[in-house]
Amino acid sequence: MSIVNIEEIRKSSQLKKEKCNEAKAAMRDILSEEQLERFDKTFDDIVGKVFKGVMLKEKN
Repeated sequence: MSIVNIEEIRKSSQLKKEKCNEAKAAMRDILSEEQLERFDKTFDDIVGKVFKGVMLKEKN
């Protein structure tokens, strides 16, 4: 695992996605099987909305 500066993450959509995937994987590790499906749907929905908002903000 390498250390990445927060400014590098802000500048890179790929790094943003990678860090979100890492966070999702870490959170999935602590959930029960019953919680996983709901978590995946909710996490993906929220992250999608955040990325959409970030992309719109960057365009303006």
